[in-house]
Amino acid sequence: MKKYFFILLLTPLINLSQIGISVSGSSQFTTGQTIIPLMNGEFESVNYELRNNSISLDWTTGRRLVIGEIWCVLGVKYAITNSKYNSNELNYNIANYKLVERRLIPSLAIQYVLMQRGFFRIYSSLGTYAILENLNLNQDSSSDIQVQQYNSLIPFIRTGLKLSMGNFTINPFIGYEFETIYFDTLNEISSADIENAIKNAGIRTGLRFGILF
Repeated sequence: MKKYFFILLLTPLINLSQIGISVSGSSQFTTGQTIIPLMNGEFESVNYELRNNSISLDWTTGRRLVIGEIWCVLGVKYAITNSKYNSNELNYNIANYKLVERRLIPSLAIQYVLMQRGFFRIYSSLGTYAILENLNLNQDSSSDIQVQQYNSLIPFIRTGLKLSMGNFTINPFIGYEFETIYFDTLNEISSADIENAIKNAGIRTGLRFGILF
C-alpha cells in the first residue's frame, strides 16, 4: 500500500514539461603518503596509489505553483576506489595491502523554491541519501580477501540561497542532518533507530560555487 501511495505522490511531478536528465563520470589517479595508527598507539607513514572511478545519473522534474516552484530530484552514483598501500620504502613493520571500495549512492530530494527574483532564489528541500558499500581488503601476507559490508541512510532538511551572476553561481546553504542510520537490510530499521537519528541530529552548513567559461 505504501508503494502505491508513493507512486501516486510522484505522478503529478512526472507528468510535467520541465524535465532534465544528466549523466556524468570521472576517473582520477593520484599518489601520496598517509599516516595510519598502530596497535601500540604509535603512527607510521605509508605510500599509496589511488584510482577512483565513478558514474552518476540524475533525473530532475518540476513545475510552477501559484507561489513558487516544486522539484523532484532523483540521483544515483556508483563509485569504485582502488587503493594500494606500500610501506616497503618507509617501514617494514607494516604489511602491504590493497583496499577496494565499492559504493552505490542513491538519493532523493523534494525541493521547494519559495522565491525567485532575477539573479537569486530561495529554496528549501527535504530528502535522504543512502550509501551501500563494501570494503575488500587484500594483504600481501595473506591470500584471503576480507570483505566488510555496511549500509547507511542519512535523511536531511536544507534551506539555501542560490545566486546567479552572469557566469558565476554561488549557493550557501544550511541543513539539519539526521544521525546516520546503519543497517544490513531496510527491514532492520526500527522506529527506535529513527528516533535516535532525530534526537542526535545536527546542523550542517555548506557552500557550492561555480564559474562557467
